[in-house]
Amino acid sequence: MPQDLVDELDLELIHALQLNPRASWSVLGRALDIDPVTVARRWERLEKAGLAWTFCVPGPIARTGLLRMMYVEIECAPNGLNPAVDHLLAQPHVIYLHHMTGARPLLAAIAVADLPAASAYSRRELDALPGVRAHHPELLVTTFSEASRWRLGTLEPARQHELRGPGGPMEENLRALDDTDEDLIRALTTDARRSHTELAARVGVSDATVRRRLARLLADGRIRMRCEIAQSVSGWPVTAVLRCQVPAARLATVARAAAHLPETRLAAGMTGAENLLLIVWLRDAADLPEWEAALATGHPELVVTRRGVCLRTLKHMGRLFDERGAAVDSTPIDIWQP
Repeated sequence: MPQDLVDELDLELIHALQLNPRASWSVLGRALDIDPVTVARRWERLEKAGLAWTFCVPGPIARTGLLRMMYVEIECAPNGLNPAVDHLLAQPHVIYLHHMTGARPLLAAIAVADLPAASAYSRRELDALPGVRAHHPELLVTTFSEASRWRLGTLEPARQHELRGPGGPMEENLRALDDTDEDLIRALTTDARRSHTELAARVGVSDATVRRRLARLLADGRIRMRCEIAQSVSGWPVTAVLRCQVPAARLATVARAAAHLPETRLAAGMTGAENLLLIVWLRDAADLPEWEAALATGHPELVVTRRGVCLRTLKHMGRLFDERGAAVDSTPIDIWQP
């Protein structure tokens, strides 16, 4: 897919929505210095073409036990790749699915509500995957940086201030979500810009209830709103995945250093011997050795044990992609589904 499907103003709009996915057309228009109607028309075009979209991410991850994320590498039997892909694409717990280089051609990120749900998913779903020879799950234990913090960097700093969205430090003691909260989150996972009126109709509550609950979920850090761009038009069309070993005492320092690099999409502490997972977007696969060397130069304690390049992203936060990298369908995320 040629990158000329989007222009500079489109990229600025996407960056603005990364800062505040629910900003009004008027606020976005002021930040971009264009008419709100033009903003809405451009966004509609990008969304219909599958080049950008908004969604809600349930959270927070780990620490509170409110959401657990497993990263699962999958070995396929002969002729088993396609059956495994078809099955995983339909799963509401599968957040990401990448077709990778190497002996483990599938990497799936799977979100579940808690540790018992992770056990149940592994026993009932992963063990029954068609076409699979073996699966290797590891649990995310600490997130140092994740994709909702990644920015295109196209919008001038002076224009970014008024776009900062709501949210703040996560409370230590959060009340349990009820059915209405869960239904509200489900409705937002496919479109974070749904109006309060539309959300109220979907969930079966009043507009006022939606406004109050949404404000509380955002303030508590229970959800994160995101705007994403199709990687094929982002300027960083290549995904690389690095599995690393770092001494435990240095893990946070090394992970935060990696997180500050503009290419980093995920820096996460993991269970297992490879205790650091890095996922990066690159302009070319040939840039991987240089990126890796730059990080290792400042942190010689970092040992990259395995590295791979994504041949194709098949699923991204519930969105399904065609061969050009455009979003063409979705499987709504539902971490509470048994």
